[in-house]
Amino acid sequence: MAEWIDLIIRKREGEALEPEEISGFVEAVQREEVPVEQAAAFLMAVVIRGLDEQETTSFARAFLSSGQTLRFNEFTYPPIDLGETGGLGGKAAIIALPTAAVYGVKLPVVADRSLRHNGGLLDKFEAVPGFRTDLSLAEFQESVRSTGIAVIGQTMDLAPAEIRVNQLRANTGSLGGVSLTVAGLLARKAAAGTRGLVVEIACGSGGLAKNLAEAHSLADDLFAVGEYLGIRIGGCITERDNPLGHAIGDSLEMQEAIAVLKGEGPADVKEVAVNLAASLLVIGQLVADHAQGRNLAQEAIADGRALAKLKEFVTNQGGDGQALDNPEQLPRGQGRRDVVTQRSGYLKAIDGAALGDSWLALGGSRIRRGDSTDHRVGLWVHKKIGDKVERGDTLVTLHTSEKSKVDAAIESAEEAFLISPEPADKRRLILENFGRVR
Repeated sequence: MAEWIDLIIRKREGEALEPEEISGFVEAVQREEVPVEQAAAFLMAVVIRGLDEQETTSFARAFLSSGQTLRFNEFTYPPIDLGETGGLGGKAAIIALPTAAVYGVKLPVVADRSLRHNGGLLDKFEAVPGFRTDLSLAEFQESVRSTGIAVIGQTMDLAPAEIRVNQLRANTGSLGGVSLTVAGLLARKAAAGTRGLVVEIACGSGGLAKNLAEAHSLADDLFAVGEYLGIRIGGCITERDNPLGHAIGDSLEMQEAIAVLKGEGPADVKEVAVNLAASLLVIGQLVADHAQGRNLAQEAIADGRALAKLKEFVTNQGGDGQALDNPEQLPRGQGRRDVVTQRSGYLKAIDGAALGDSWLALGGSRIRRGDSTDHRVGLWVHKKIGDKVERGDTLVTLHTSEKSKVDAAIESAEEAFLISPEPADKRRLILENFGRVR
């Protein structure tokens, strides 16, 4: 017990820890040998003081070595995964994955579930009736081989120590900071056999990174740990003061993504999806540059091959293909409540955290890992930053399923929009692309 107290004090004082100290802590947490209060204190010290590159890499290595590592040695091109760092309305992966798979990219995806304001890709696919995310590892590998894509949640076979550490972080208010998030993300991806990773870093009030400096720090950690694990890194930093598209919530986001694949849907969702698909093709070594990747991605969406691949993959995992043909049949809350503006002017700012609170109040996300969620509920955001609004215009529509949850959700949504008499600048959507191996 004394050794954990010493570790807590040293990290609290900002000391860098040795790899064997970090691996010892992770192993002990996995065996439940560290008292919860001491584990919580240590993780909070990590959030406050941060980790350097060696410490972050040591955590990733300890997480990875705690379970199995899958192999796809027979593939000509390296298996790639697509990761999101959390952000309101982040449904671009639903489009980018099948778009890249059309051209032969193999995608073993270990996805997250929603937590507080951060949406989870796993939940979005589970909004399709029948879709299975509980594949065995053998089924997972076979699905990647047969359709090019498989999506599962993290299992106790892959980086199980990271699951335990993440549970402690979620339950003790220690989810802040990027280093442990990066270590866990890359350990999960490496365990699933991934040799490349494309990441969308959402930046702004509705993203994990609140500003460009934090986004750059996250990207630097990704490159450092990715280099150690042999994972090629690419992706983009996107503006997330505006929610992406209009939809927030699992069924609504799935419907919006399908609309894009049908040649409809919001331009901003398509822009990010095409950008991510291009990065998947580049990191997967199927194209020479990003421009070529974008052209191929746009072609696959325009001619319907990307939608066909999505349907093939979803039905292969038990999902109802009819729901993709008619996405309006996806489960959806029957209640509707509009939030309207009480003044005319220009939409100057959107507080993504407040919109996230509204979605959370409706039951669309989790406060703690293990909580249940309601795929049916969500928000439809009608206005973007820079739009002119008139008194009485609807800013957001809440899709609800339980009356008892509506008032709190309305209260949060009303706090999300700042109207100004002065025009506001439109925001640039894709702030930066990145893709290099250090």
